[in-house]
Amino acid sequence: MTDEVKKLQVAETLKKAYVYMSLHERSLRPIWLIHFLFCAIFNFLPGGFSNPFSLIWSLAYYIFWCVFFRLYYQKRPYFCASKICASAIPSSKMIFITFGLLFVLLILPFVPLLLGFHNKYLLVFERYMAALQVPETSVFNVLIFSLIFLLISPFAFCRPYLAWISALQGYSGSIRKVFKKTTGNNIRFLSLIFLLNLPCFVAYGADVLLHCHGWFSVGFYSIYLIYFNIVFAKVYDFFYQQKKPQNKSEAED
Repeated sequence: MTDEVKKLQVAETLKKAYVYMSLHERSLRPIWLIHFLFCAIFNFLPGGFSNPFSLIWSLAYYIFWCVFFRLYYQKRPYFCASKICASAIPSSKMIFITFGLLFVLLILPFVPLLLGFHNKYLLVFERYMAALQVPETSVFNVLIFSLIFLLISPFAFCRPYLAWISALQGYSGSIRKVFKKTTGNNIRFLSLIFLLNLPCFVAYGADVLLHCHGWFSVGFYSIYLIYFNIVFAKVYDFFYQQKKPQNKSEAED
């Protein structure tokens, strides 16, 4: 007997996350405040991730989200060093998969040159490389990054992220098991990430146009990333929910 293939309902999942935030608005306020401070501190860091202090910030930020999910699932103690360490396994795999896929995507523009398509393709390639030389925070680079992230998200982000959430609760952090549970949902994951990324792109554009120097993004992401993670908590709930027995005999089995 084959396992039932679950199909993620993207719109319903987004709605459930919004409803959850609405119902728990008061209890989420301290979390939002702490997250706002994280975003504000990072905005103040000169050089961003190139700053040595970003390592301390990243570690604290990682622990923050670990505690957040354990709080969401009411797993006491909320700060559990052993579970946080266990969650580092799927998260490190997520980084490895992401960089592997990014490497493949980055070398793809060079493939036609290696195959000998020099005449017509060379001009296109030169324009593409010239466009990438603009400042890192340009709209073009953000768009390119968003498109690349969208393409690899079902494999490099969505499924490893679900494995990470599972490991945080003390369950299996196997990415292979997540792939098995989420079979046939690649397009739905793409749709989910696309819809979740749209507000981010709009917020970035607004920050640039209004010359807010990152503060518009700080205010936006301090709330939106909480919603983003609740969405994935709802995705996890959908795929990992236990099937209730239909009758007494099933319950005994």
